[in-house]
Amino acid sequence: MSQTTRHYPLGGGLDLVTPAIAMPAGKAVGCLNYEATSNGYRRMDGYERFDGRTRPSKAGYWLLAYADGVALFSEGDVVEGATSGASGIVLDVVGNIAAGAIVLAEVAGTFVDGEDLEVASVLRAVASGTANLSGADNDADDSAWRQAAIELARSNIAAVPGSGPVRGVWLYRGDVYAFRDDPGGTAGEMWKATAAGWASVPLGIRVPFTSGGTHEPAEGDTITGATSTATLVIGRIVVKSGTWSGGDAAGYIVATGTTGTFTNGENANIGGETDVLTLGPVTANTLAPGGRYEFTNHNFYARADWDRMYGVSGVGPAFEFDGTVFAPILTDNADDKPFLIAEHRNHLFLGFAGGSVQHSATGDPMDFRVITGGAEIGFGQELTGFIPDYAGVLVILGRNKVALLSGNDPSDWVLDPFANDAGAMPWTAQKVGRALYVDDSGVRDMATTQRFGDFTVGTVTELIKPLLDVKKEAGIFPVASLRVRGKDQYRLFYSDLTGITIYLGKRSPEPMRFELPVAVRCCVSGEDANGIEMLFIGSDDGWVYQLDAGNSFDGAPLPHFVRLAWNHCGSPTQEKRYHKATLELDSGPDTELGIVAEFAYADPEQTPGATVDVSIAGGGGFWDEMIWDQFYWSSPAKGVARAPLDGAGENISVTVAGQATYTAPHTLHGLTLHISFRRLVR
Repeated sequence: MSQTTRHYPLGGGLDLVTPAIAMPAGKAVGCLNYEATSNGYRRMDGYERFDGRTRPSKAGYWLLAYADGVALFSEGDVVEGATSGASGIVLDVVGNIAAGAIVLAEVAGTFVDGEDLEVASVLRAVASGTANLSGADNDADDSAWRQAAIELARSNIAAVPGSGPVRGVWLYRGDVYAFRDDPGGTAGEMWKATAAGWASVPLGIRVPFTSGGTHEPAEGDTITGATSTATLVIGRIVVKSGTWSGGDAAGYIVATGTTGTFTNGENANIGGETDVLTLGPVTANTLAPGGRYEFTNHNFYARADWDRMYGVSGVGPAFEFDGTVFAPILTDNADDKPFLIAEHRNHLFLGFAGGSVQHSATGDPMDFRVITGGAEIGFGQELTGFIPDYAGVLVILGRNKVALLSGNDPSDWVLDPFANDAGAMPWTAQKVGRALYVDDSGVRDMATTQRFGDFTVGTVTELIKPLLDVKKEAGIFPVASLRVRGKDQYRLFYSDLTGITIYLGKRSPEPMRFELPVAVRCCVSGEDANGIEMLFIGSDDGWVYQLDAGNSFDGAPLPHFVRLAWNHCGSPTQEKRYHKATLELDSGPDTELGIVAEFAYADPEQTPGATVDVSIAGGGGFWDEMIWDQFYWSSPAKGVARAPLDGAGENISVTVAGQATYTAPHTLHGLTLHISFRRLVR
């Protein structure tokens, strides 16, 4: 009987609801660590530890030839050029004492031809040429040396200092900040990722004041104690009562520190103005231990460079940070411990226990006084999230309630109920072009209608409802969520280390399932200084990890599989003989996969096919059309995986699986089946 072929584009995501006979052939009925894209299913990226130093996956190696050797180099030696001052760490040695080449990582500077190569100031050999980046002459050495460089870079990266989980991670002006309790668990600490690893961020000091005149100090002014002659430079000045014009302003000053020691209650002078202020005791700014940090960035001021970072923890006051000055925001609440934060209509909104929503004066995030435009809005139940500036409103979320705050300021605020019988779980609200959050029914999509001001809501996870129901019944709930703009994706993390991605770039959302070997405590999606999207998680183990970075789970293998829908090839009641499966995919030159097929709904009387291991070469390109060093000379432009099959039945389900540590992600585009039609099923 003659063979024929059927081709099926892959896409649609995971579907656990649609009957098998009606399910499109390109959908998945099982998956792990794949995500839906515009053109198929992509094996997800890995993650890797982060502290500001070079990412492991970006580490490279250099090959430096030597001659006139007097002693052999050893792995781990730090080699220095006596003339250039360049340095590098030895990964491998090719050759003998007299001549050969050393493989170096973490090269700093440029070695010069003919200079002495020293280890601990002792001559080992003479450079013969300069160091060549990725200088291997065969694929095996290139792969081995690149992997060695990756693991060396990984070993140099450190966890956030302290104890307990990472309680917050954030991006501000392209820099990454993390929050963790101190080693004794007695206070919170703030850290910044730098090229040398985590660096402690000083929190500075706070000094209460009362005014002694009508002169209004400004940020940057130097204050001098009239008695002590101690000085400080004003980083932030906050008025809590009175006015400067009335001569009775009182509040607090924030500074990075003092020179000398102020005397409690002494007068202070500014420039030529004497006895302008009376100062209270100097107090060190601190962070309480525990909590979970949430943040927003915004520029409330007229100057273009005055964007600042704002944070809350649920265990202490809110704060503002400008990269140098850390300023507590004291609202005078009896229990001043907000746990939600957002900017809306140029007000800073804070969420407190008991359903209290409070906001600052317009354009002044430090001032929560009613007399200047601050206000409190009662929500009526405990808060779980904010979605600011969505279609012109602030969406306020509770566990069993959703409300919409419209207007511009306290003079015209209107709080309209949207849903009084369903609300959002904490840490799940995201604005991904649309407003998404999780309730008891799944992931909800809050959308605007064509008539301005009206909203509708629907569930976007109907196709994986059985999976979500099992989690809910087992007491497994979401712990964090991310928007991934570069992938049109909403990503949800659960307490059992699993999660789902939902691709939103097509007409219908496409969910897929993933699992990580680390617990997610907090996360952030932001941009670096070049506007490139970066994703980070803080874990229970004290590490910050960068998501969608590298090809492994921080050095551990990344397992993955996708099981495709039962496919009857257009004839559900006719038996077919299946001869071959051909997968089309985008891949690198070293992708290895296993392909296995089952037949006739996995009928126990029908033996499943044997797993076929395939090696795929892909990632090639065309001269003058590709970017240098981003394609492979010896590979075809597209990858193809061909697996012989030997099975029969009215339908077939193909599973693609593998695991990777150094192999780049691949995208599965389409499946072609080679079949022969036989008799009708009896």
